[in-house]
Amino acid sequence: MTKKMLNSKIMIFLIIVSIFLLPLTLNMPDQTQGYSLVVGVGIDKSADEYEISTQVITSKASQGFLETLQVHSAKGNNVLDAVEKLSLHLGRISGFGNTSAIVFSEEVAKEGIANVLDFFLRSKRLNGNPIIIITKSSAKDILSDASKIDESFNYNLNSLAKLNQDFANGTIATLETFLNNYYGKTTATVISQINETNNEDDGILIPESNSSSTDGGANGGSSGSGSSGQSGKEKKVLSNSGESSLFVGDKQIATISADTVESMNILTGAKRNAYTIKNVSDDIYRNATVVLSVKDSFKTRSLDFSKNGIPRVHYNCYYAMKVEEILQDGVDPILLDGTNNYLTPTLIEKIREQIAQKTGEAVNEFKSYNADVYGLQSAFYRYHPKKWQKFLENLDDKNEAFQKIEFFVNVHIDGNL
Repeated sequence: MTKKMLNSKIMIFLIIVSIFLLPLTLNMPDQTQGYSLVVGVGIDKSADEYEISTQVITSKASQGFLETLQVHSAKGNNVLDAVEKLSLHLGRISGFGNTSAIVFSEEVAKEGIANVLDFFLRSKRLNGNPIIIITKSSAKDILSDASKIDESFNYNLNSLAKLNQDFANGTIATLETFLNNYYGKTTATVISQINETNNEDDGILIPESNSSSTDGGANGGSSGSGSSGQSGKEKKVLSNSGESSLFVGDKQIATISADTVESMNILTGAKRNAYTIKNVSDDIYRNATVVLSVKDSFKTRSLDFSKNGIPRVHYNCYYAMKVEEILQDGVDPILLDGTNNYLTPTLIEKIREQIAQKTGEAVNEFKSYNADVYGLQSAFYRYHPKKWQKFLENLDDKNEAFQKIEFFVNVHIDGNL
């Protein structure tokens, strides 16, 4: 009997507590009301002040995704100061757990970006591994442009940075890969650039925004999304033309052309879809321009040393190719019946010559910057530590080690229908 009474009292107590606490629980604000969901970060700098811009998603049931995508910014003497002022300006803690891209202006990139990336890493504000982007425009403007485009942020900015990698003309660097290269001290990094242009053919058209930027607290401002058409104004485009930023250490030392990046990627293993070979003449072709698609490819790399102790790297590039298009009147049309590839010995030799020329030009350019984008110094140290150390000891300046490495490239071509 006593046990039943005790159980009844406990049940009654729990019911009473539930009655009082349930309304409070239902009316508690959700956790996201205390945080701003940051999907992109921009870093600019003027004088001694950092300007941190964040692309923020604020979820509201009555609005669509793009209507809640805004860019806010604040300035501070350092990154932490700017982030805290930004949180005060928004009235919410900046939540970087879903950040997928960090954009640096070129001015910041030339001074060094390791300290900023180190801040995000040490503060444990990032859950993922965001990509890094450099811009000749302001980072804030790039984030604002991306927020106005009629797609999600991940599609617009991240995919635009990756576009030239997918089509063999660029490279992607993440926070992790950049810091690994930086602390490794022997590897340079190439980072994609996204810039504003006025040529609609260069990239993604930026719609004109209905809302205007306003200054907020802590030197902050915001710009909303929306579109009202270009209204006859000069068009603005987000563009990845293939130009990329070359970093040695944590500083940008040069901007390299799309052609150099493309040639670099022949040896780094990035995907390549096609080759165009000009001035091909033999029994089949007559001064033809031949476009070939790459059906399959892979590369091998081996390291050794010459008798004099000079490090050498041997690349073997294997391609399966198909003739896709012949420009000009360079071939007998009777032969173009679709059943033959016409990967002639002359054409194969032309391909080899072009690849050898492009890789050689890229290697020489990177040697002029003393920028080991191929990661060869760390590779020699890992696989041939004694020989590599002996080689370094014989150098007057160990910083010139990459410039002394000898390159050999062999290209193997097979036809594929």
